[in-house]
Amino acid sequence: MKSSLQTLTRIQKFQIDEQRKILNGCLAEEEELVAGLSELNRQFSEEKRFAQDNPGVGDFGTYTRRYLQEREAFETKIAAVRRKIEEIRDIIADLFKEQKTYEIVDENRRKRAEKEENAKEQKTLDEIGTNNFIRNKNKN
Repeated sequence: MKSSLQTLTRIQKFQIDEQRKILNGCLAEEEELVAGLSELNRQFSEEKRFAQDNPGVGDFGTYTRRYLQEREAFETKIAAVRRKIEEIRDIIADLFKEQKTYEIVDENRRKRAEKEENAKEQKTLDEIGTNNFIRNKNKN
């Protein structure tokens, strides 16, 4: 039984590591999307300044519509990644909870086995002591 708990604990640790890798990938994706959104906002500010400084050049309204569509796409992707990050964090928390349960059960079993071993040892020592006492009493 003890080895099965150790196996379950190892499997749990592996699953936690795999989820952490996925989480790190999602966090990197979120960072890239946020950086892309910041860059898009920076470019929009530059275009806005250019349009204010050079009226009549280009169609700022069309650019603004395209910018709003791209910004919305970034924000949608960021929201989706953040939901996925939360889901993965919940999975990791559940895996940790399960792992802790396995560790507690394993520790309780170890303590129980140790206690049983100590009781057997004490019983053996008591028998030896009783036998020695009886032998010494019979000699006298």
